[in-house]
Amino acid sequence: MTNMNQMQSLYKKIYHHTVKPVLNIITLHKIRKFISITLHLIKYKKQIQALETTFPDNTVLIFQHQFFDLAGEKCFNGGAERYVVDLSEILIKSGYTPILIQIGDEKKPTWKRAVKNMLVVGLSLKRSEYAHTIRKFKRYKFVIYSGALNWEKKIHPNILISHGITWDSYDRNVKTHQILTRFKDIDAFISVDTNTISWLRTTFSRTLKDFNAHYIPNYVDTKTYHPIKKKKDNKIYITFPRRASPERGYWLMSAALPPILDKYPNVIFRFVGFAHGEKIQKDILHLEQKYKNRVSHCVVTADEMPSIYQNSDISLIPTIYCEGTSLSCLEAQACGNIVISTNVGGLPNLIIDGYNGLLINPNGQELMKALDRVLADGDLRKTLSNNAVIVAHSFDKIIWQQRWQKIINSFQ
Repeated sequence: MTNMNQMQSLYKKIYHHTVKPVLNIITLHKIRKFISITLHLIKYKKQIQALETTFPDNTVLIFQHQFFDLAGEKCFNGGAERYVVDLSEILIKSGYTPILIQIGDEKKPTWKRAVKNMLVVGLSLKRSEYAHTIRKFKRYKFVIYSGALNWEKKIHPNILISHGITWDSYDRNVKTHQILTRFKDIDAFISVDTNTISWLRTTFSRTLKDFNAHYIPNYVDTKTYHPIKKKKDNKIYITFPRRASPERGYWLMSAALPPILDKYPNVIFRFVGFAHGEKIQKDILHLEQKYKNRVSHCVVTADEMPSIYQNSDISLIPTIYCEGTSLSCLEAQACGNIVISTNVGGLPNLIIDGYNGLLINPNGQELMKALDRVLADGDLRKTLSNNAVIVAHSFDKIIWQQRWQKIINSFQ
């Protein structure tokens, strides 16, 4: 009995000196977090109410973390940005007023920018407060969440757009229980690729059994993007028509490029897109200096891209992770480019290997071999180019608009 009393006394000491302080800290943290969120919601409630008084009754809210930079000065002009601009045109034709709500600069007032017929609003708040704040909007017909991100509790009715598996990464495993929360409380799910839908079906076959999923691949305006008659010379122009960043396969391409340039003196290479990070910028500069007048880098507007593709022979899409049905891939094919891409994300939805392009594993050696193969075979280049144009018409913008129109009509 004495031993039992001693054990109980020991347990009490352990509880009061170790366990209880930890529980108090956890409880205090929860209380502080609750108070912080409550104060935050009170702080922004009046801001949202004042903003909503300027919204018409037919408003459709589009939530996207960023369209412009935080100050509202620089537009990113990426695929997601172009997508919502084109989607806004469909909404307008359907009688709605699209308004995109993004994160602004917490130290500056809320700002507004017009992009064609779409209004972009940058809320004056911290990035961590964005998901809480947008839940307080009440004046809208329905909302569109752009990107399969953690939107926390969603408002209804809603549409979630997945531009590709955004949780994809080459250096870590996925925690599936965290991903599941992104797909709860969704009225309609739009995926630009079948890869995302297949992943969700196999991973959450019971939980998302009645998931309202729709496959609407990305698109290309074949009236704008089409082949032209090129000058007859022996030069072959290769283009990397994307942001120069690790996930877009920059380092795969950087490794494959020198052997190709050394072997084929008639090859001209162009980087077209923003270069991310000092390391990549220095690497591009090194290649430009090593292969003078054969390697170049530029950043152009969306309106200039048709000409870039029309004056290219080969386009490289060597993505490593986070890819949907690439707009760059479709635009390049529509202009008759031979596309060499990795078999990542939604790219296999666009390319039939050996028919309208080449699909490879995300590997620098395979990229070099694929380039060598098409550069050495003129007949293969002609076949892939012709078929690329044919297949691109299956992804024409008009088809995309019609598919989206059906979704929008279901919300009326």
